[in-house]
Amino acid sequence: MLLLFTFVVFAGSAMQLAFKKYPFLNDIVNVIDSDMLYPKIDVNKATAQELVVVPYIGEYTANNIIEYREQNGPFNSLDQMKNVKGIRDKNYIRFSKYLFIK
Repeated sequence: MLLLFTFVVFAGSAMQLAFKKYPFLNDIVNVIDSDMLYPKIDVNKATAQELVVVPYIGEYTANNIIEYREQNGPFNSLDQMKNVKGIRDKNYIRFSKYLFIK
């Protein structure tokens, strides 16, 4: 256990040093979780399979979005997605940047 703790501390220190010495690494890491890597999807036209591609949306949530849309009609705003069963504010904040309404 002590060996694992030492490794984690060493790895963290090495990463911190690398980010200070090579600032462009921050840009590389930030791209991975940015909307630049994923195309924006129209939530009113997307299928469940297309919604699952969006980060932080799984099959359960995608199916709930489709079901809500079928029962209530197209979304008028992205904020309306907070009414979908299973979507909490925390998750909405994470995935809303990958969606749009046309």
